Amino acid sequence: MRVVKKLWAFLTRPDVYWRLFSLLLAIILWLLAAGGGSLGEAERTVTLAVEVEGLPADLVLVERPEPVRVRIRGLAPLLNRGEGALTASINLRGAQAGTETYNVEVSGPLGIQILSITPSWVSVYTEELVEAVFPVTLALLGVERAGVVAELRPEPPAVTLRGARSAVEQVDHVVAYLTAADGLKPGSSFPVRALDAQGRGIAAVEIDPPEITVELETSEPNQTEED
Repeated sequence: MRVVKKLWAFLTRPDVYWRLFSLLLAIILWLLAAGGGSLGEAERTVTLAVEVEGLPADLVLVERPEPVRVRIRGLAPLLNRGEGALTASINLRGAQAGTETYNVEVSGPLGIQILSITPSWVSVYTEELVEAVFPVTLALLGVERAGVVAELRPEPPAVTLRGARSAVEQVDHVVAYLTAADGLKPGSSFPVRALDAQGRGIAAVEIDPPEITVELETSEPNQTEED
């Protein structure tokens, strides 16, 4: 009882009382400003991209989950300030290759109530992560070699492709394009591309390393004099 009396006496001191009152007034004014002049409850619907968590290291995500619509409720100031902090996610821990359906979980700041999630379950497609080693082919575009016998060698001579099994199996060859504008100086770097049998690029694979360097060795051709 004595503690309560001391606390009350402290809070009712003029200097403390007016400081607390000023703080409370500032909070109310801030809430009014953040809520567009309203402190009332409001509802709204937001669209969120679904984040994927816990994907096993031996799998790769081929098809990402569709976005979800989330209906939320809360005080207008809290909705305005906290809407951007909402996150939707699924957990793929323990997943196996193929199409599976997962429950969507939405989290947000304190004071925002999650009313509904549409759809509440989403499907994703995963495949086994595989690797394959391909030799690098050098393609010369507009390179003049008259008078000089040029031997070009990629370094490294082969690269490792990594990706979903279906994507890696489409790769027919790996090429680095060299043009005259590049100068073909020893040590020059060139990007590597993975192509299918029709020469179309396959972007869904990771190439390690993504660039190669070219070693240029030249030798003068043998010349013979006519009698």
